[in-house]
Amino acid sequence: MIALKKENGLITRTRTGIEKECKEFYTNLFASKSAISPPNIRPSSSSGIPAVLTSEVRHAIAQAATDKAPRKDRIEVELLKVGGATLWAALAAHFSKYMRELHVPKQWKESKTILLFKKGDKELLKNYWPVCLLSALYKTFTKIILNHLMRELDEQQP
Repeated sequence: MIALKKENGLITRTRTGIEKECKEFYTNLFASKSAISPPNIRPSSSSGIPAVLTSEVRHAIAQAATDKAPRKDRIEVELLKVGGATLWAALAAHFSKYMRELHVPKQWKESKTILLFKKGDKELLKNYWPVCLLSALYKTFTKIILNHLMRELDEQQP
């Protein structure tokens, strides 16, 4: 993208100007239109949260798609897949700790967004698909949480 039309019709050609417009456009696009108070669902203790097993890490990594662009940490899914039992056990220990502490590393909350052109005027942001690149570790962690939730929900069915 070499130029971008702003909301006011002016064209910006600088990288910082384009980045600023993209940030404002997508912040406004995805902003909530109504106030929603966050739920207060913290458990009284984390003892009820099961530890993450090495087999769960291996399974989540096996389910992950390969040939995806890595995030700025440069950790690719392929690296996690060939890491072996030692890496998976270390990840299981870290993931268990994060779940017990109800904590996600700050750098996992960061992402890189790339824009893919759809059709139409190349200078209009609405003609691009935003694709968010997330950490492979974060995606593995959230896949494990999803699998925990699905298993728990299945067990609670009559």
